[in-house]
Amino acid sequence: MFENPKRWHRRLGLYIFFAGALLGMFFTAMITWADFEASLFDAPTDSSALKLESLRCPVLLNGEEMGTVTATFENTADWALRRTIDTHISHGFVILMREERTRIDLQPGEKRTLQWTISPEDAAWGRFVLVRLHVQRIAPLPPRSGSCGVLVTNLPFGSGTQVTIAIIVISVLLIILGAILWLRGTEAQRKDLRTVDYLALALGPITLLALITSMLGNWFISAILLVLSVLIIVTIVTWVLS
Repeated sequence: MFENPKRWHRRLGLYIFFAGALLGMFFTAMITWADFEASLFDAPTDSSALKLESLRCPVLLNGEEMGTVTATFENTADWALRRTIDTHISHGFVILMREERTRIDLQPGEKRTLQWTISPEDAAWGRFVLVRLHVQRIAPLPPRSGSCGVLVTNLPFGSGTQVTIAIIVISVLLIILGAILWLRGTEAQRKDLRTVDYLALALGPITLLALITSMLGNWFISAILLVLSVLIIVTIVTWVLS
């Protein structure tokens, strides 16, 4: 059916590999965009505010699904303290927000986790739910601030967690399967990998690393990796067309 099955296997591997890489890049770009917008949302005016590392948000909400935002607060002082947390959540628009002030009393060494409910109705532009927490200063503890963005979709199946897992698994499997077919096809044709081939293969781990960093909320690193991925694709396209 094919004049050169070995060559066809190599091409199929290329198509599968790039399909997985592009899927991973697109999903990473959306998550990174959400966290970037959240970093600008109600940004703290106190330059001494430290990052609220304990803030956790869902990556994605699908359909009418509700989500939960959590943050943990600890009293590291030797005496009881009252912490004041101001929570701001977008409400349909960037300039509109739900505001909530919470005060908690913490004994020395005590930890407490608070949670807030979000829904697709909170999404700015119908796309991202933006969350910002301000923790007021109380000696000896410094002020803290944290933000996160939640991607909102309207797919006809699955929860946000299920959709996220499915996209990641499909992307990883396509990258790995495509790379295997590509390399085996190249070996079967008794060809050596060119510099551009190594560059293209590097797109796989870079995309996976970008996915991981975006899932961890480090939008700056994932954005750099995405830019690097785009530069690699432009270089490959330029080489093919030249």
